[in-house]
Amino acid sequence: MILLLPILALVAAPDAQTPPVEEIMRKVAENQARAKSARNNYVYDMNVFVRLKRANGKVAREESRDYTVAPTEKGAARKLEKVEGKVVDGKKETTYNEAGYRTKDADIDGAITDSFAREVMWRKGEFGPMVEWFPLTDGKSRYTFHLDGEETYHDYRVYKISYAENEDEDCWHGEALIEKEEFQPVLITASWECKVPAAVRTLLGTNVQHVGAKISYERLEKDVWFPVNCGGEMKLKVLFFYARTIAFTAKNSGFKKTDVQSSVDFEDPVP
Repeated sequence: MILLLPILALVAAPDAQTPPVEEIMRKVAENQARAKSARNNYVYDMNVFVRLKRANGKVAREESRDYTVAPTEKGAARKLEKVEGKVVDGKKETTYNEAGYRTKDADIDGAITDSFAREVMWRKGEFGPMVEWFPLTDGKSRYTFHLDGEETYHDYRVYKISYAENEDEDCWHGEALIEKEEFQPVLITASWECKVPAAVRTLLGTNVQHVGAKISYERLEKDVWFPVNCGGEMKLKVLFFYARTIAFTAKNSGFKKTDVQSSVDFEDPVP
């Protein structure tokens, strides 16, 4: 029994060294700020794809955009390289190759597609996963975290952490896998389960349901992690006559480190 005590102590040591979940997420928040700065030293490609389906499941519109992202004096910016889209109306199919294409002045599909294509994995927003995604940085105090254990995910040793908003609605909740050595996110999933108030649905005919998203990160070098893939879906109903299921994906690839500020005239800088 005496001889077994040191062995038992060694077996129990990893659990004893596990930091509190609040400390883990505090370190993640700090590291995300540094990771954002480090990402501005890379040139890479970004593809964004958006698809809108009608209530009957048929495609109404879809669009793919290719961007090149590069460092600038103010951080990072991107240049639109290619647009491929199509609008489907019954048996009629219209293709286009310009961003912001509209079939008419009041083109709700066009406005939604353009918004998602510009913002997914780039700007912060209410529903879509962006570069700075909750609950990693801003607003982290709005969430309650729970450490659910440890595991290995794609060769990364990670903490498995569930989270939920503290607010009464408790809208956002999900799971974050955090790499144990550098305290960086590897995978984050989320769902939004709040319901639009009945009064709003009655007066405006607006409802949002089934919002879910996932974003994965990859380590390029020590303390430099990039969001590389994301995807999600949401169902939207507006003004009684308009209903769409919106699916979106984004992918970053072709990373090249540079120490020289880009001289290309890029648009759409990160705010």
